[in-house]
Amino acid sequence: MNTVLLMILIAEACLGVCAWLTPNCLRHLAAHLLTRADVVEAAKAESCRRIQFWRDELGVAHESLAATVDISESAVSRPVRN
Repeated sequence: MNTVLLMILIAEACLGVCAWLTPNCLRHLAAHLLTRADVVEAAKAESCRRIQFWRDELGVAHESLAATVDISESAVSRPVRN
């Protein structure tokens, strides 16, 4: 048996036993995963804001960026300058 798969199986078994024994472990694990999801979401929103800023500063057409990057206007809190 592959040692990597064996290690993953052992880690999953340990996590399962820990979660079964203490509900606090599940709460901690859920909080950790949700925090990571929030960080990823915040990073995406910040990336959209940066792209919007430089698009406005450089005067790049919105259509040229739309093909490569998904710019959602709801994620951008800064108003568009004309």
